[in-house]
Amino acid sequence: MRWAVLALAALALSGCETSAEKSAKLERAALARLPAGPAPSGLKVTKPSRVLKVVSGTILHDSEGTAAVLTLRSDSPSALTAVPLEITLTGTAGSTLYSNTGPGLSPSLTSVSYIPAHGTVTWVDDQVQAAETPTMLKAVVGEGVRAAGQPPAIEVHRGEVTKEAAGTEIKGTAVNRSSIAQRELVIYAVSAQGGTILAAGRAVLRELGAGSSAAFSILLIGSAPAGASITLSAPPTTLR
Repeated sequence: MRWAVLALAALALSGCETSAEKSAKLERAALARLPAGPAPSGLKVTKPSRVLKVVSGTILHDSEGTAAVLTLRSDSPSALTAVPLEITLTGTAGSTLYSNTGPGLSPSLTSVSYIPAHGTVTWVDDQVQAAETPTMLKAVVGEGVRAAGQPPAIEVHRGEVTKEAAGTEIKGTAVNRSSIAQRELVIYAVSAQGGTILAAGRAVLRELGAGSSAAFSILLIGSAPAGASITLSAPPTTLR
């Protein structure tokens, strides 16, 4: 079992609508027209992966919300898809404040859609809802499904970056260079400096058609100071 643990100092919570809540609204709107299916029973990783490792885990918090960020590395000679990822965030007293094991969550909040062979990916959950600021993050990665062939080529282009009272907002465009439409495509944004992740967020596109492009907007949780790098990624969700 691979666990990533990180303790952070508590920060004040705000009573106004948070970035996480705004992001959740955007995600619900983007997914509203997806076909209905059976309600999932909830995530439980019973067989930890032998080839996937948690390199780092970070809890980000500001007055607008809380996010969990994990960086994973694959030792597999094959690309992997639908990789289950179970996380638990606890408080200072050790009580569980948030877990992604409940039923009904989007697959993007319980799994990583694609990890290339011998590759590294960063996954973000900016929908953490907790009564207090979590101080510890635990994660276990399950076995994924082997993926053959080249993945669909998804390009992410960063546009305007603005600083607002609520934090940093990143606008950009995602381009599908493949002939395969992507459903529930997640664009991750991570801001780092000196190897330390300082802010992160994500956006969800309901569908990105073959050969098409779409605009997105991401509200970062955390602090992205001037000079910090901003990395965008969009692992493919549909391979054929």
